[in-house]
Formats: sequence, C-alpha cells, structure tokens
Amino acid sequence: MPHSDRQQVLLIGDDDRQVRSALAAALPLAGVKSAPTWFDGIAELTTERFGVVLAPLEPVQHRAEAAVAALRRAAGNARLVLLTPPALEPMSRGLLGTGCDDYLISPVSPRELQAALAALPPGTQRVAAPAETPPETVAETLLKSLPLAESVVESIASRPHAAVAEAVRKLGDCLSPLMRLELRPPDAPPPQVEDGLVALCQTMRQDAELLGQLCLVLPRDQDQTAARHMLARLAALLSRVHEVEQRHRRLQKLAITDDLTGLYNARYFRHFLSRIIDLARARRFPVTLFIFDIDDLKKYNDQYGHAAGDEVLKQTAALMRRCCREHDLVARIGGDEFAVVFWEKEGPRQPRDPKTAGHARVPQTPLDILNRFRRMLASHEFKSLGPHGKGTLTISGGLAVYPYDARTMEELIEAADRELVFRAKKSGKNTIVLVGGEEHPHRPQ
Repeated sequence: MPHSDRQQVLLIGDDDRQVRSALAAALPLAGVKSAPTWFDGIAELTTERFGVVLAPLEPVQHRAEAAVAALRRAAGNARLVLLTPPALEPMSRGLLGTGCDDYLISPVSPRELQAALAALPPGTQRVAAPAETPPETVAETLLKSLPLAESVVESIASRPHAAVAEAVRKLGDCLSPLMRLELRPPDAPPPQVEDGLVALCQTMRQDAELLGQLCLVLPRDQDQTAARHMLARLAALLSRVHEVEQRHRRLQKLAITDDLTGLYNARYFRHFLSRIIDLARARRFPVTLFIFDIDDLKKYNDQYGHAAGDEVLKQTAALMRRCCREHDLVARIGGDEFAVVFWEKEGPRQPRDPKTAGHARVPQTPLDILNRFRRMLASHEFKSLGPHGKGTLTISGGLAVYPYDARTMEELIEAADRELVFRAKKSGKNTIVLVGGEEHPHRPQ
C-alpha cells in the first residue's frame, strides 16, 4: 500500500505504550507518530497532516474545553478522539459538542480502536449534524432510561458490603430479555453469546487496580456506540461505589475487632452468640461456650511491664485461633478474658433432652480443641517473659452448653462465667470446669 493511502495517526502521550500496542493490532498498516504532550502534538499538526489524532484527556482536564478547541483548530479535518479514564467519562461526553469527534475509555482495546477510527475514513471532511436526529434504537432508549442513581443508592443502603454486585443485579433486572448486564473477573474472557447478539465489555479500575469487567450483551443490530458510552459511564460510577464498599468494610472491621489481638470484640461476640443460639434452636444442634482468662496476668504486668503483658495477650489469642475451626468464633471480651463459641456447622444434630442439663456433656470436638490449646500453651515460648517463659503461662476457664445448661444467650454466658469465677479459680487455677457438677480439670500431662 502506498504511503499516501495509509491511515496517518498522531498519538499524544501514551507513556506506557498501551495505545500504540492496541493500534498495531487494530490497524497494522497505519502510520503512527508520537508526541509526548498536547503542546508537542499541536506543533506536529502545524507541520504535518493526519487523518486521526488520539489525545489523553487527563493532562488537560482542568482546562479541557480550551485545550480541545486549540487541538481541534490545529487538527483541521482530522478525526479527534479523546482517551479518558473511567472517572472522566462524563467530562468526555460533554466535550463531544465542543470539538472532539469521539472518546474511548482507557485502557483501550484493538476492537474499540477499530470501531472508533472506522467511523470516518481518513481525510473525510467533518460536517455539521443533520437537522433531524435519527430515531433512537430500542437499546439506546432503554439504556438512557436505566435508573442508575436510584439503583446505586439502594444498593449501597441495602448491601453496603457488596454494593457493586447488587447494583449490577438491580440494573440487569431493568433490561429487556434480549439484553443482560454481567460483572466478571478482570481476566475473564468475554461472555458467550448466541447468534445475533454481541458482548461489549468495559474494564473497571480504581487507580492501577483492576476491579473487574462490566459486560453488556445486546442485539447486534442495536446502537453499540450508545451502549459503549453507557457502559463506560456505569463502569466509572461503579468504580466509585467500590471505594464506598471498601470504606464500609474497613469501618465494619474496626467496629467489631479488638485492636490489640485482632480477635472479635465483646460487642460482636454477643451479637454472634445470639444469632447462633437462634439458629441452633431452629436446627437443633448444641452450642458450646468457653470463657477463660490468663492466670495471674497482673503478676506478669508488674514484673515485666505492660508491653510484655500485651504480647502475652496477643500470642495467647493467636494460639487459640490456630486451634479452632474456621467457623468457630474467638473473641476478647475483657482485659485478659476471652470467649470461644463452638458450634456444629456440618448440620443439625438431635440434642439430648434439655431436662438432663444437670449431667451435661460437652461435645467431643470442643474438648479436643481445648486440650490441644492447653498443650500448645504449655510448650509455647513467651519470649516477653524472659528465659523462663516457656510453660509458665496457664489459664482457667468455664464451659457451658446450649441447650443443656442454658436456654438463652444471657443464661449461657452467666453459666460459663460462673464456672470460671467460682470453681476454676477457687480450685487452684490452671483448670477448665464444666457446668453440671462434672469435674474435668484438663490439667496438662
């Protein structure tokens, strides 16, 4: 192909060469010239003619209209396409009537470049829009009527920890049967579509992090340009929603977590125990509550300092968390007081008659876990306690089981705490005591 017939493209910016790579795939025969800045691009346009100018919006976002107008005058009849991050999509849309011909959401794909650059052949004169606007397609009308703001606000309010997925679901429910909206992983291939349909995908980003792909499936004969613009706008909006979602999760973690140990705090312990007892009542399985504290922690604080005492609390918490199953809850509910909620996730059990609570037996799994914990505690080296720290730390605890020893959350906590305070401590410490008169010291061998 002679040089004069080649598509001549001026590419401004593109420091990471992402657009150049996409251009090479989309238009392998195009002649591409690079300019590092908008100023350099305008200088190139005064000395050479191009069919297409690709320019990044972000560097000039604070003076966008003036910059686009200057580039438009210099570009002449060249097709001017802005490259914009998702967050600036509304600004790019507003610039369509002030000098630019189209815009693409970065990072751009070869297919998107082909669609944008094929809209006008090189050298075509730009003409004013026709007096009469062509009728909207069904898809375009439907996409414009989507309740974006309402759906996003409702999603944040109802499911703040999963607002993005909920907003996509709500908006997808508003589409026609031939259209669907999907949220896919960042590296997922485009969805499989049937004949007559096409899938448009837009990457969602937050700074340099890839959040996912927003994919819209619609009939092939509908207006794909309007769909691409709507998809870009929605991706930018949902990227901001993701920030709100992450902030909610951080605040929620702060609200339910103990700062020192990283375990759940007393507030969340009571909330969780109440819910599990309600579930156990409906599905008929036991719930075991273990409350324990560290024997003579004050002595360690006085002898080694509070920093050493804090380290003991953190290591004790970590040891218990290692011993427990993933679904059991471990919490710090006081200064040196901890609670563990054991429950049977694998399914309903037939409990013994609650009337026999005076002879309650703890399910074997919690006992196995507690024995393992005591062995680890006895062999662990607490370096903050000096060279003699190994084996010197002991605990005392009380165990109670729903529904044998208590029928409510408050009764269960009171029963386990009573065994800790009035039996385990008074029996000489370093002891775990069960409700119901069963002596079960569990002293390490």
